[in-house]
Amino acid sequence: MLDRLDRDYAAGKSGRRNRGWSGRGTSANVEIGPAMSTLRNRAREFVRDSWAGQRILDVLVSHVIGTGITVVANTGSDRADNQFRLAYEEWHDQADVEGVLDFSAMQGLTLRSMIEGGDSVIRFIDLTSQEADGSVPFRLQGMEGDQIDTSRDYGIAGSNTRLGVELGDNGRRKGLWLWKNHPGDMSVSSLVGGSTMVEWANLCHLYRPLRWGQVRGITWFAPILLNGREMQDLTDAAIMQARTQACFAGFRKSQPGDPNPFATKDATDGAGDSQKVTRIEPGMIVDIGNSDMVFAQPSSQSQFGTVYVAGMQAMAAGAGITYDQLTGDLRQANYSSLRAGKIDFRRLVEQIQWQMAAPRLVLPTTRRFTERAILAGKLRPRSDGYPVDLIMPANEPIDPKKDLEADIASVRAGRQSPQEFISAWGRDWKKVVADTRTFFDVVDKAKLALDIDGRRPLNGGSPPAPAAQNGDGAPQNPQDGNND
Repeated sequence: MLDRLDRDYAAGKSGRRNRGWSGRGTSANVEIGPAMSTLRNRAREFVRDSWAGQRILDVLVSHVIGTGITVVANTGSDRADNQFRLAYEEWHDQADVEGVLDFSAMQGLTLRSMIEGGDSVIRFIDLTSQEADGSVPFRLQGMEGDQIDTSRDYGIAGSNTRLGVELGDNGRRKGLWLWKNHPGDMSVSSLVGGSTMVEWANLCHLYRPLRWGQVRGITWFAPILLNGREMQDLTDAAIMQARTQACFAGFRKSQPGDPNPFATKDATDGAGDSQKVTRIEPGMIVDIGNSDMVFAQPSSQSQFGTVYVAGMQAMAAGAGITYDQLTGDLRQANYSSLRAGKIDFRRLVEQIQWQMAAPRLVLPTTRRFTERAILAGKLRPRSDGYPVDLIMPANEPIDPKKDLEADIASVRAGRQSPQEFISAWGRDWKKVVADTRTFFDVVDKAKLALDIDGRRPLNGGSPPAPAAQNGDGAPQNPQDGNND
């Protein structure tokens, strides 16, 4: 019985192996609060100064958002769907209240800001009809997480505020305390008047929760910042080593008191003694006394390659992307390895798309757009509203032929619908069908036979001959009459 009390988890003991291991039982917000701004600033510096940081952002944003998550109405009425499409396309190009980006570009920048800084905010702005210039009077204002007033914490005016997030009963979000301008603008007007509380219904707060009760996000670079900085230092050291090894230098020794044939005014101090050499240049010969000539023999041995690959693999894994995506190194890659690596990555991309970008950015924005479009008379009120489908960016195939054949087999087997098949390639299936019908109508009227016509065999073959029919119009069985 006493032996059982002595048993414990090895990682939970306080022995020699765990001497430098500490941990606290604090909440997510207590852990994030003091470190949030420091980690955010260091992550931005890492992205500014490191190709790896820039590459990680580019890969994640290009796969999650691509050229934009497409919103398509699916009301069951072609007329209502078309009205929504026309109004949405007009608003889409003017979505940015600053007049710089369209909604697709704002999606990408919002995600990029969240990954780099931890969280990002989109604020809904209502305009007058005159300000909207005839479009739906609704715009979006993008903000970095810096504009959330973190100093608004527990105990201010009796409010339940945590790290700038106003909370209601059961932790339900009520709003965010926002500065009017970015606090890092270095202007007096940035913090004048203090922060104001903006209701949650007028905001999209995008961040990745990692623990229950977490109200703010942390930069996605947090687990790899130390590794990334060390890899930068390692690369710099390897480059310096290579430059030093390229400096083939000779050193001439002379006897004490012998004149220095290489001495110049620049190479001696005021007393006539040779100065110390602190810089080696290619081909230089340095006189260091005595008469022997010695040549530098730099070592060519280095573990840089092995350490570099291991470090980059660790950094890629910590960022959620593959090693080849981070470095572009495809020397050891093949179809199987690339496909296996991309499966996990695509799962992560889908998780970000459907659990963060869609429900917390695209859909809330679309609902507000629909409400304002109805109020502005751009859309007719409907009892069923305007339900929409979201079309995510297409996943580029590793082997287009194999992947397309697999997708077609999946549709024919009933694993996915034709609509899902077309949408998986980033297209609106209704538009594809309409465009295809228009194309075939024009081609048939022109009496053209094109090899891209899906109704014809591949490679220019002739279409199958029509089957013979019985008198009742049914196809005739070629086996009929041949039973003898």
